[in-house]
Amino acid sequence: MAHGHSPKYYCVVDFEATCIKPRRADFRTEIIEFGAVIVDGSNFQMLEEFHEYCRPVENPELSPFCKELTKIQQDTVDAASPFPVVFDRFQKWLSNSGLTDSNFALVTDGIFDCNQIMRSQCEVSRMPFPSFARRFSNIKLHYMQLMGIRLRRGQATPRIPDMLSALGISQQGQLHSAISDARNICRIMEALSRKLRASGRPVAFPNNETLKANWVVKHPSD
Repeated sequence: MAHGHSPKYYCVVDFEATCIKPRRADFRTEIIEFGAVIVDGSNFQMLEEFHEYCRPVENPELSPFCKELTKIQQDTVDAASPFPVVFDRFQKWLSNSGLTDSNFALVTDGIFDCNQIMRSQCEVSRMPFPSFARRFSNIKLHYMQLMGIRLRRGQATPRIPDMLSALGISQQGQLHSAISDARNICRIMEALSRKLRASGRPVAFPNNETLKANWVVKHPSD
């Protein structure tokens, strides 16, 4: 994972996961859609995409709430591979695309993809937490810093549609689609890069988050 100020590449990731409403204490979240886009760190253009659905194993039947939120249907996940298989293909895709531990930064929309969703999935799959996701670039923080936004106590962080709208960009694709959200995060990065360049500041989105050691895995609707 690149720790410097100007990674050669960025890998933007977004997950959709199983969820229920109302919450249930014993329900563990599992990834059902994995979207990722590689971005060129020199011009912030999208280079390659990875997109797969995953079959949940602990709670294999999607709730009506989950299907309505994500628009992912039961037959889609039934036909998919379980997460460990998909994750192995993702790692091979990274390698085949020329990404190494030292030349890219992982980008997410907030802290939950790594701290919450990936951590819960690793528990379910009994697999070690991926080292490359222990430090990552939270695009929300970069956006708020560049736009001069300071949150009031209790105020929610900006969502993808909020950032797109403020930057004068129309939303493409469906919200809560992992691949559409990943693409829109890339478009936010590209717009922010133009603002950075115009202001004479370094045009980069370095890691600004570390996996929370004391994070308690919450469950949907917590």
